Amino acid sequence: MALMVLLACGATTFAKKAKNESFEKANVLQGPFVKGDVLEEFSRIELKTAEIAAYMPATKKLFVVGDENVMEVVDLSNPRKPKRTESFMLEGEATSVTAHGNFVAVSLLADPAWERGNVELLEVSNGSIRKVGVYGVCYHPDMLTFTPDGKKILVACEGEPSEDKLHDPEGGIAILDMDLISQEKNPVITIPLHEADFEPEYITVSKDSKIAWVSLQENNALVRVDVEHAYVDTIFDLGFVDHTQKGFALDAVKDGKIRIENANIRSLRQPDGIKAFEVNGRTFVATANEGDDMEKTDPRFVKIACGDDKDCKLINGTRSISLFDGHTGELVWDSGEILEKTFAEVAPLYFNWNSKKGKVNLEKWTDSRSDDKGCEPENVTVGKVENRLLGFVGLERMSGIATFDFTDIGVNGKMPKLVGYYMDPKDRGPEGVLFIDAEQSPEPGTALLVVGYEYSKTLVIYKVK
Repeated sequence: MALMVLLACGATTFAKKAKNESFEKANVLQGPFVKGDVLEEFSRIELKTAEIAAYMPATKKLFVVGDENVMEVVDLSNPRKPKRTESFMLEGEATSVTAHGNFVAVSLLADPAWERGNVELLEVSNGSIRKVGVYGVCYHPDMLTFTPDGKKILVACEGEPSEDKLHDPEGGIAILDMDLISQEKNPVITIPLHEADFEPEYITVSKDSKIAWVSLQENNALVRVDVEHAYVDTIFDLGFVDHTQKGFALDAVKDGKIRIENANIRSLRQPDGIKAFEVNGRTFVATANEGDDMEKTDPRFVKIACGDDKDCKLINGTRSISLFDGHTGELVWDSGEILEKTFAEVAPLYFNWNSKKGKVNLEKWTDSRSDDKGCEPENVTVGKVENRLLGFVGLERMSGIATFDFTDIGVNGKMPKLVGYYMDPKDRGPEGVLFIDAEQSPEPGTALLVVGYEYSKTLVIYKVK
């Protein structure tokens, strides 16, 4: 109650703690921080890299990659005691992994990274991993996914420029046809975007495998792709958030205090992870609005968002998640200030801290991201648990998982509601968020959430209640 009163007054000053307190000691004293009874930690395992995980139900194994040339295999047959069983060497630095049936596909950077990257396709049989082939795709593949029917692999190629800016390849989307692979024919179709500044980041696919949506983070847009005919049919502008409006306050000042208030600021959504799902026949796309580290904001964005108001400031990332209609691109809902207010309530000592640093000097790091992109919603996935449809959001810099109830949204004006937040400071930088439904779970009748934490290199398995 005292905390809420302080928030109402506009500022909360953090309690003093010992300077340079070690991360391990602080973790013993603090956390986990929990709101709602949604997630319960089952188990954890430390890996060489723990960013993105894919699950193969038939083998009850996880395939985990990060920024290394290795894929780690984790036996999840007993999810309370996950066990690393193999480290499989790859033909390049991995950026993403996906699985379907008995196949695993991994996207690989070239060396140097601005050249065309590859997809390495693997087959799992009788407990062993066999390389099917390595297929050249587009420039700087950053994410890939099987279509739900398993017939195609879609790849988002970011086309990132080199550090010296001498090389700036175009972004693109590649489609690998599994039937052509089985016939030993060239399986790759590339959809060029013909713009060096179009940088595909993430892909999600409709349940019927016919439509895909791809986030263009730097461009603050989604493109919709006709998968069967391999072309982009629509580009959706994702708009901006006006932080002068009720429900969209934020803490934009790095001053060691919690100041969630309205300000003459506009923010671009610029999502990283996205997820398509259906509710009562309507397709939605959820976006995790991380924001992009752009060296220079396009002046056209500033003009659209701020008009002629010279005191208006435009920033990257809205510190929120949004829902869009998958077919019209219409904005349906945005979480606004909900996430920041939840952090202030549940974990004020870690409010907008920079979890990447791996240590807690609360006088130095707490509130250190308020003048930047805040919590940075990184990724989102959706899963059904009994009669509820839940959305799980990984928060890269703040760390932790926020859970929203998406059940029956759009019906009689019903909108999502935050029902849970779970943050343990020893697990930092959630990157991949994988939902395993109760029917495919190695724990009979229990849905699981598997989260890869990039900074702490921990893979955590949660029970979803």
